[in-house]
Amino acid sequence: MRYTLILLGVLFALTACSLPQVREVRYITDTFEPTDKVEFLNTWPRDRKYFAIGELEVNAGKDANNALLSKAREMGADAIVVGPAYERSQVYVPIEPPSNTTSSSYRGVPLNNVRAIAIKYEP
Repeated sequence: MRYTLILLGVLFALTACSLPQVREVRYITDTFEPTDKVEFLNTWPRDRKYFAIGELEVNAGKDANNALLSKAREMGADAIVVGPAYERSQVYVPIEPPSNTTSSSYRGVPLNNVRAIAIKYEP
């Protein structure tokens, strides 16, 4: 039993330190070698020709950009064009009622995602 608790603790610690999961939709079937450096762009490049290789989406948060860049490197992208965060849904959490009432109320908390397009520069 003790070893099971230790193992669960280690697994939880490793999971807590990992990057968020990135959802990927490939636009093309070609595969590319992983890249070392991926540019982080907010607008489409105008000075170079490129083609889109896929779309990436991740839950917004402190590690969202790192997760997008890591996935883009795996795909072999040269850059990602990142859009603004958008609200995908809301969850409702209870608000503690004042001590003199029995009614409860809820507050909507938005869940945001970030979407990026992975691109490859033409030679």
